Amino acid sequence: MKKLFLSLLLIPFLLGGCKKNAAPSIQYIQVNVTELTLMEDDTYQIETTVIKQGTIVFYSSANDSVASVSDEGLITAIKEGETVITVRGGKDSYNIFVTVNPFQAHDSLQIVMEKESYTLAVNDEYLLPIQVKKGNEVINDATLDFTIEKPSVISINGLKVTALSAGTTKCVVTASYQEEVVSKGFSITVY
Repeated sequence: MKKLFLSLLLIPFLLGGCKKNAAPSIQYIQVNVTELTLMEDDTYQIETTVIKQGTIVFYSSANDSVASVSDEGLITAIKEGETVITVRGGKDSYNIFVTVNPFQAHDSLQIVMEKESYTLAVNDEYLLPIQVKKGNEVINDATLDFTIEKPSVISINGLKVTALSAGTTKCVVTASYQEEVVSKGFSITVY
């Protein structure tokens, strides 16, 4: 009986020693934002970083009538309201809470572009048709900064794009004027 009792006492120690260490969590993707406030007709390019190579990223909107999102992560604000944009990659999932306010032409800074994607041939130079407006007034002294996902594909100097090599890159232009800052995403494909 003593042996049985001692054996029963040792079982938890033996089982505890056999536990495997939990595998470290693998991160597949990261996103640059968790909350956004946009105005109707604004766009915003989500910057998604793929950490685990080969991970495919998917974007979806809980309410496409408020804000839609492209397969490349470009959010377009459509009408006043709130929605959630979900970014999924591997086992990771991020929610971006988006509030869309009604357009107020005279109260807000905006970036106006004729389209959201451009196609060039290697060595082409192209002047980006970008205007910064506040209401109907064109703001010529706004500061423009560009973020280029793949600087090996294009370079941007001022508004002039130079196509360097074949590929597609996402870009974000950020305009600053007085106390306001606004961003807009676009893409360029070079053949």
